[in-house]
Amino acid sequence: MYPLTIFPALLTFGLIAPLLLRLSVGILRLFAGYARYHKKFRWLSIFYAISSLLLIIGLYTQIAAIVAILLIIFDYYTEKKSGKISREQNLLTILMLIILISLLFTGPGFLAFDLPL
Repeated sequence: MYPLTIFPALLTFGLIAPLLLRLSVGILRLFAGYARYHKKFRWLSIFYAISSLLLIIGLYTQIAAIVAILLIIFDYYTEKKSGKISREQNLLTILMLIILISLLFTGPGFLAFDLPL
């Protein structure tokens, strides 16, 4: 009989992965909100801060993920229109979108205020 995974004991910590994703994207979006404050549409930095803090503490995670996705899409198109988007910035945008979409479907994970129904 062949094992399905190499380290099956690590599968018991499956709720830690969304926690790490939630914290990393929340902190990155907080820095992006600070950078947005020094650009055009500075009033959007309020939405960056609110959605980032909600992601970090794990409260209304799915709503915060949707707001963050919309903000990323808006930022991407405004940066692309001005022609100031680099390849690394493009890859980071795609990576954050994928993480936020996975948080939208999987939920907040461990140490969050959201309760699954």
